[in-house]
Amino acid sequence: MSDNEYKDNSNRKVYNIDFDGTLTNGSSYSKLVPNRTMISKVRELYFLGHIIIIWSARLWEDARDVVAFCIGHGIPFHGIMLGKGGTDLY
Repeated sequence: MSDNEYKDNSNRKVYNIDFDGTLTNGSSYSKLVPNRTMISKVRELYFLGHIIIIWSARLWEDARDVVAFCIGHGIPFHGIMLGKGGTDLY
């Protein structure tokens, strides 16, 4: 198994990773710049067998753009969640 393959991990955690301002530098919808440091960390977590969910307050109509950005910049993920979700703590 290479370092670029997902590993099964019985101690895995679920990571919800913010999109704008975390995986990207800034939040301009027209000029998304990848945050290479965060992308590297997400890749590391993914390949260690953790679950990665890309989370954004964007509308679901932006799903195609979010997914395209992630694929285009080599950000592995298991799913996306768009829209503000309910939580006890952000």
